[in-house]
Amino acid sequence: MGIRLVVAVPHDSYIRPGVGDLLTLRIAPHYPATPIMLINDDASLAYATFETAKILKALDISVIDFELIDLDTPVIDDVDAPF
Repeated sequence: MGIRLVVAVPHDSYIRPGVGDLLTLRIAPHYPATPIMLINDDASLAYATFETAKILKALDISVIDFELIDLDTPVIDDVDAPF
């Protein structure tokens, strides 16, 4: 059993309160209703609005399927309108 989580790897300067919160707000529309955790390249540092220590300790970044997103590109809504 696991959890669904967005793991983002920004520049280290974003892995802290303030700018990290702003970055997660920009990432959130791409992954609605999914928790977001920011980590550095070797997963030794993390920031999120939730406790990260246990998740970071168990995280194996070698098995994560990363994808590159452009935060300046609008999110494509692929859900059909309900009418």
